[in-house]
Amino acid sequence: MKSLARISLVASLVALVALALWPIADRLLAARSLRAQIQALQGASPRLACVPHGERPFLPVRDDPPLASWGNIGGCGAGGGSASTPGGGIKWVGRNVTGGLLDVQCMSSETEAHGNWFSTVATRLGTSPASRWGAALYVPILYKVGDVSVLGQGKTARIAGFGDVSLEASRKFGATETHMVSLIGSTPTGSHDAVRQGIVLPQRLQLGSGVPALTAQYQYTRDRDWGLMLFGGTVSYNGWQNGIGDYRAPSATASTHVGYILGRVVPSAGLTLFGKPVHDRERGADLAVSSDPLFMAIPSLGLEWSSDWVAFMLAGTVGLSQHGMESTTVGLGVSSSLF
Repeated sequence: MKSLARISLVASLVALVALALWPIADRLLAARSLRAQIQALQGASPRLACVPHGERPFLPVRDDPPLASWGNIGGCGAGGGSASTPGGGIKWVGRNVTGGLLDVQCMSSETEAHGNWFSTVATRLGTSPASRWGAALYVPILYKVGDVSVLGQGKTARIAGFGDVSLEASRKFGATETHMVSLIGSTPTGSHDAVRQGIVLPQRLQLGSGVPALTAQYQYTRDRDWGLMLFGGTVSYNGWQNGIGDYRAPSATASTHVGYILGRVVPSAGLTLFGKPVHDRERGADLAVSSDPLFMAIPSLGLEWSSDWVAFMLAGTVGLSQHGMESTTVGLGVSSSLF
């Protein structure tokens, strides 16, 4: 049964990697098609030169309707990463709903990792104070459940409350605003030294980090006639060691997401690569390699439906490392633009 699960995971990862690498193949195919068109035009130029003076050649009539441009759907920074954790595997890919005075997005997710359960409701409130500039506020509400050891006995600890609140400033670049750079700073509003069952909870069950953190994020959106592609990356500084000896290592991600526009429905696939140079520390000691991998591949699948005023997204991710499956996440998001 375990071997079958491993085969299924590998097959899923290979399929998602193929989808994530499709933009490269698409670019090669587009370049080949363009060269063929140029050669066809060069071969037709002598015939065009033979048109009698004063007469204008007729261009061939197009039988099928012209293909749409998706610049107003995802190309202006509308699609991407909004309500999820910065640099996470779940991204809004598709029409979404933006453009009002206040853009509201809410992503509810459920994650299982090594027997621990993490529920998150992350709300993003965004606005555009000026052309090409954006600002947003992230407010996460967390509920965590995990096992702890109390005097050698296993106990179940539960904790709920607000996590670390984050502020984002973003700027779009390019003639069609396809490039976006964001700076996200988090404040230590979530508790980092909470006590349950008579002990201080381990780092994985705390609601916050106890120190400020900073994330720089880049995203490039490429529009195609069949949909759009998102390329991005993040670099995160997760702060220094907090007051009880916990420390989150700096990290970086690189990601590719592909969305296929099928009317109001947008299925998507993505792959996020996560890495960090050193292990996190808990109470001043490095965490075990088995519970704190330095590298992970996070494939994702999503399905978005949108109308003119509201959008919904269902997505799932799997965290994979050299030790096997690290986590599974299922998320449900809703987005709307007010006023």
